[in-house]
Amino acid sequence: MTTLLNKAKNILTTDETILFYTACSLDIFIYRSVARPGLLFLTNKRLFFYGPDVSKNPIFEEYSFANISNLKEQKRLFSNQIIFMYDNEWKKIKHIQTNDVSSLVQQIHEQLSK
Repeated sequence: MTTLLNKAKNILTTDETILFYTACSLDIFIYRSVARPGLLFLTNKRLFFYGPDVSKNPIFEEYSFANISNLKEQKRLFSNQIIFMYDNEWKKIKHIQTNDVSSLVQQIHEQLSK
């Protein structure tokens, strides 16, 4: 996880700071719905997901605050997930490795309102 964190820090711009990060999975569609593991980062400029190399194919998904809508937390039996609309497409963040998903959602809402 530290190598993923270091690689993701190289993606940051000079005036960007990490407010929160956690291990999770991003639900993406590649011929079927697949959960890709990685790290979710909340910065003062954007929300982004960075996943490890899988057969020389790292995943980087960036979400501008201006295009995020309908952000909410979904309660599940074993863990909660975050879903939001981004450019007319639903995005799902699953298997979130933090005890307080609600505070993460609240922090994202605070960044959206700025």
